[in-house]
Amino acid sequence: MEQLAVSNDYDSVADAVDDSRQLIVAFASSDGDLVDQHFGSAEAFYVFSISADTADLITHKDFGYEKKDGNEDKLKPKLSWLVGADIVYCGSVGGSASRQLIALGITPMKVTGGPDVEELIAGIQSELQGTPAFWLANILKKKQGQSESRFDAMDDEGWDG
Repeated sequence: MEQLAVSNDYDSVADAVDDSRQLIVAFASSDGDLVDQHFGSAEAFYVFSISADTADLITHKDFGYEKKDGNEDKLKPKLSWLVGADIVYCGSVGGSASRQLIALGITPMKVTGGPDVEELIAGIQSELQGTPAFWLANILKKKQGQSESRFDAMDDEGWDG
């Protein structure tokens, strides 16, 4: 998958999202090709906007090297920046980080063996084209409700199209 130059100047993933109906998926990766990072010590995250037919890299952020030392403070900048993502794939994730991600509405997905980002995206797209797994269907249902609420609010404000 070709990765085009994208801005990484966003304060959060939410700032990079153009279409709230798209599935926003972050991958903890040192290079954007493999999911090879523990969440807490991840050096970088690459974020894609994914639909059944497309997958576009929308942003990435480098956090630099972090030791796996149990220091909770190193989670804060990552959690803050990931606001707006629906799913984050990582090689490992601790209980505290998982709870905090879930509280932000982000589903943590632990994968082992350094899977290829392209393969994970293809798997997500395959599910989006068919019947998504229960966990993914719940995310999509939640997103649909958010989109409808947003448009209802805009309609209530009386905007002219």
